[in-house]
Amino acid sequence: MATDGQTQQAAAPSSRWADLPTATQAKKWEEVSPGTFERIMKAVELAERHDRLMDWADVTVRVLGLLCGLASVAILAFLAKYLADRGATATALTLFGASTASMVSVFVANRSKKRR
Repeated sequence: MATDGQTQQAAAPSSRWADLPTATQAKKWEEVSPGTFERIMKAVELAERHDRLMDWADVTVRVLGLLCGLASVAILAFLAKYLADRGATATALTLFGASTASMVSVFVANRSKKRR
């Protein structure tokens, strides 16, 4: 059975820096195999760099998705304006309304799926 401290630790994201060995452990490892602690530090630093790059990639993909959605709505608005100017007002409203509603529902469904 887990104690409250163990439950809180499992719920919080662990830091690679917190998992590093103590200074006495590192000295013992260095005596057995020189360079071990340096390799561990390099691996931790590379993993942290990878995490930062993945965070930036996530932000980039989100911004790109929003820009594509905005561009799609703008294109639909221009197409609806074109159709309305040619006398097909009902078609223009249906095209713009249905397409925009479907895109909004996709964004809302995607956002609610990420929150779970």
